[in-house]
Amino acid sequence: MQPEVFIAIGSAVVSLLSVLFTTLSARRVTVLQYRLEEQRQRQSKAELAEQLLSRYREPLLWSAHALQGRMFNAVRPGFLSTYLHCGDPDDERYTRDYTVYVLAEYLCWVEIIRRDQQFLDLGDVERNKAFFGFLDRMTQIVAALDTPPPLRLFRGQQRAIGELLLVRVEDSTGTRYESMGYAEFCERLDIDPRFASWFTRIRADVDVIATADYDGNERLVKMQHELIALIDFLDPEQARLATPNRALVNRDTIGKLTGTT
Repeated sequence: MQPEVFIAIGSAVVSLLSVLFTTLSARRVTVLQYRLEEQRQRQSKAELAEQLLSRYREPLLWSAHALQGRMFNAVRPGFLSTYLHCGDPDDERYTRDYTVYVLAEYLCWVEIIRRDQQFLDLGDVERNKAFFGFLDRMTQIVAALDTPPPLRLFRGQQRAIGELLLVRVEDSTGTRYESMGYAEFCERLDIDPRFASWFTRIRADVDVIATADYDGNERLVKMQHELIALIDFLDPEQARLATPNRALVNRDTIGKLTGTT
C-alpha cells in the first residue's frame, strides 16, 4: 500500500472517530441538559406546591379543627339536644348556626384552594397529590349516598356553599379571597333570604343529628376521622394543635372524652 493511501485512510478514520465522538458528546450533553431541566421543573413545582400549602395551612388547619370538633360534639349523646332546647335563644341559635357555619367555612377554604390550584401544573408533585387526596376524600364523604342523609351535600352544592362565603380582599399584594366570619354569616342568614335558602336543609339537619344514634351519625364520624388525618398532615409536629384536640370519635371513647362548644 502506498504511503499516500495509508495516510488518506488514517485521516478518514480519525475524522470518522472525531465525528462519532463529537456526536456522542453532544448527545450526552443534550441528555444531561434535559435531565437538569426536568429536575429544575420538579423542584420548581415542588416549591410552588409548598407555597400553595404554606399559604393556606393556617386557615385550613383551623377550619378543619373547628369542624372536626363540632362533629365530635355532635355525635356525643346529649350535647346538641341539650343546647338546642336549653331555653336561651342565643345559645340555641349558636348551637344550630355555628354547626352549619363551620362546615360552610371549611368548604369555603377548600374552594379558595382549588381555585388557586387550577392555574398550577402540580399534578405530579407527591406532596400536592397527598394534600388534595385528603380534600377529595372529604368531598366524597360529605356527598356519599351510602350513609344517613344529615349533612349530605353533593359536590356542586359543596362548591356553591363555599362560593357563598367567599370574601374578596384587596391589599398591597393584590386580590385574594378569605372566608366570611361567623358574625357576618349570621347577619346574612337574617337579612338575605336567597343566601339563607342554601342553608335551610342543613340547619334542619342539626335537629336530626341531635336525636340520631351513633350509626345515624355515620357521616359525621367519617368526616371527623378524615379531618383528623388532614390535621395530622398539616401539623405533623403538633406545633399548632395539641394531641388532646386530635381524639378520634368512636364507640369506645365517645362517652369518655369531653369536647368544646
